[in-house]
Formats: sequence, structure tokens, C-alpha cells
Amino acid sequence: MNTENKIKQLQNEIKSLKRQQSNCSHDWNDAKYDAEEVSVQDDRGGYETHGVDRWSVPSFHKESKDRWSRECSKCGLKEYTYQNEAVVTKREPKF
Repeated sequence: MNTENKIKQLQNEIKSLKRQQSNCSHDWNDAKYDAEEVSVQDDRGGYETHGVDRWSVPSFHKESKDRWSRECSKCGLKEYTYQNEAVVTKREPKF
């Protein structure tokens, strides 16, 4: 088997596995906090001069962005979300 045939065979196997994963009746594990580190541009880099023109120098810093993930215990598919909602579980007596 030559290399090109091996590549095609592996691509077909990947398509088959993705099809199986999309048809899975997912059994999601509990969601967990999984923060993502992102680069954010800021304007603290200053300026550099080219003749009479002043150009800003891009500067970046790292920030943590809130993110949650969940994983299917059957097929291993992992999903991410940036949205959350408040869940009220406390009950108090009403007088």
C-alpha cells in the first residue's frame, strides 16, 4: 500500500468516526470551569516615528476568559460555552 492510499484510508476512517460521534446519544459529564487564556491588544506600546508619521506600536497582554466545558462519557466529544446562568437553589420560609 502506497502513501496516498494510506492517507485516503485514514481520511475515510476519520469520516466514519465523526459520523459515529454525531449519532451518539450523548451522556454528558458534569460541566467544569475551564478558563481560556486570550491575548488582548492594548495601547500601552507607545508610538514610533517614520518621518513625519507616528504609528502606534501594538502591545498585547494575556487575560483569562470565563469558559466551561463538558465531555461525553460515551464518545469523548468535548463542548465549550462562554455563557452561564444563575441557578437559585436556596429556599427560605415565607411569613
